[in-house]
Amino acid sequence: MNRAGHWVESILHVGANEGQERHDYAANGASPCLYVEPVDGAFAILEANLAGMPFHRAIRAVCAERTGEEVMFNVASNGGQSSSLLALGAHADHHPDIVYTGAQRMVTTTVDRIVAEHSPGRVPNLLVIDAQGSDLRVLQGATQTLPALDGVYIEVSESPLYEGGCTLDEVTGFLRGFDLRLRWLNLDAAGHGEAFYCRPRPAVSMPEYDGVVSEGRPAAQSSLCEWSYFDAANGPQGGVDGPLTGRPGFHTDIEDAPWWQVDLEAVRALNEVRVFNRMDCARERSRTLRVLLSDDGETWRCVHDQGGRTFGGADGRPLQVRLAGERARYVRLQLAERAFLHLDKVRVF
Repeated sequence: MNRAGHWVESILHVGANEGQERHDYAANGASPCLYVEPVDGAFAILEANLAGMPFHRAIRAVCAERTGEEVMFNVASNGGQSSSLLALGAHADHHPDIVYTGAQRMVTTTVDRIVAEHSPGRVPNLLVIDAQGSDLRVLQGATQTLPALDGVYIEVSESPLYEGGCTLDEVTGFLRGFDLRLRWLNLDAAGHGEAFYCRPRPAVSMPEYDGVVSEGRPAAQSSLCEWSYFDAANGPQGGVDGPLTGRPGFHTDIEDAPWWQVDLEAVRALNEVRVFNRMDCARERSRTLRVLLSDDGETWRCVHDQGGRTFGGADGRPLQVRLAGERARYVRLQLAERAFLHLDKVRVF
């Protein structure tokens, strides 16, 4: 995703098993992350593995092309990793040590339904699918989600690995209809493996305003630490002065609900607060960011709550909070959890 110019913001993983990729997702700053797993035993381990990882959520479900269909979901002997809606087919020839040990009666849902219920208002920008031959069926239940995705990472096979399963050509043709093109492919000698599809990175245009009213204005922050004047960081003023760097312009200490603010020195009509996240690492630390306004620096009103979602910065995808002329003198950014607060730049128009 990063090499393709699409920074990972949020992930939906269908067929997550025990959440083996969870630490990789967290290390890349993805938030929230939704993990879908149908197998009872694997789901119990998945829930335990995600405990203590805020905004990483386990969902017990089986995804297909339609909702509400009763199915028998086959449970495999290898910790559920090869479990599928389909009969083993050629999989039994390639992996004779893996067999089905039972089946669970379940009712299908779709990716579109899961996104609507668990991520309303924002589609995760990376979809990961490991559905053991049913991958195309999962995609067919994602027709409302796919147009908003940046990337799809999916298990593929040149010929069906499971009885009635899909092929690489079928997946590629289906995703091409959503302008998601094959960018990376890794197959073993038998023609089975993984593929990554993404769309061309769009040109990002942002509204033009008459001047940045925050530039050069006095800034303050709730605490200082050893990184507050380190590398690109320049104390609280680093949040308003200087060019974008992709690194922290300011940096608080770790504390409950840390904040940074700028004093515009007069009550002004504001068009937008544009927040550029750091892009070098730890982007997820801004996931609970709230934007607050005040006329006097004492009474605050919240105009935006990020609600656990990661955002970008110098990549061209900053957080944009439109204000439509709302008046204020002070703009404060504050987290709703215990963490460091460190951002690249904040520009108020």
